[in-house]
Amino acid sequence: MSLIERLAGHTLCLHLAPQELVYALRKGGRMGAAGRIAVDNPAGHWQAPLAALEQFLGRGDRPGAALPLRISLASRWCPAALAPWSEALLSEAGAARFLHAQMAALYGDAARAWRIVGDDAPYGQPRLVGAVDAALLQALQDTAGAHGHACHGVESLLTVAWRAIAAGKPPAFALVEPDRLTLAAVGAGRIVALQTQSCPADWRAELARAWQRWSLRAPELAGLAGVAVVDLSGAPQGELAAPFRPAAAALTRHGPVHLMRQSAWA
Repeated sequence: MSLIERLAGHTLCLHLAPQELVYALRKGGRMGAAGRIAVDNPAGHWQAPLAALEQFLGRGDRPGAALPLRISLASRWCPAALAPWSEALLSEAGAARFLHAQMAALYGDAARAWRIVGDDAPYGQPRLVGAVDAALLQALQDTAGAHGHACHGVESLLTVAWRAIAAGKPPAFALVEPDRLTLAAVGAGRIVALQTQSCPADWRAELARAWQRWSLRAPELAGLAGVAVVDLSGAPQGELAAPFRPAAAALTRHGPVHLMRQSAWA
């Protein structure tokens, strides 16, 4: 058996966040070597974890040399929104202009420098839209290429988390990161409503308040039970009050690594 045949399906999964770089070697459906590298980054810019990635990929003893990369990014670097249906979405050029306009309306002129994509929603339905700074995306691709890696995917931690817990069919979920809280409602296997905000260290109290505020604006959420909470905050775990329940995918020392294991990344 050749080396190429033995490595078929192997991937080096990476997660970049303001304060850490997490890596995990995926061997088909199993996880191999994994670890976390702390990043000193008080300002929270993406340049610091990118430098940590550059240093990691340059190590001679690291796992996954020459394997393709799958990269997830902290939500703060991947703005997301639900865009309403428009006939402009029926053409590629029209969809690009429309989605950029939608994100610019929400996030301002900074959106003009973003790479923006939307999911393949059914006709007439809102689309989940994600964005990443084009400079960050190019830097990731350049860094991967400089160290002999193909980059097979860059996406938000939000979508990785959703795939990891989707089999449990929660009606909604919350993604908790060290500085950010994202609430998402689910319908027909898709994210159909979304809210994101900054998050204090005492995220459990803020989660309850944020859900209450969201429910007042969207009364259909008030009766939901079993809202899954994906906790990647790094804070000590505690009890969750109804309607929340911990997502099994988050109950691990290396949260992003476990999400990589549970998600559909191949």
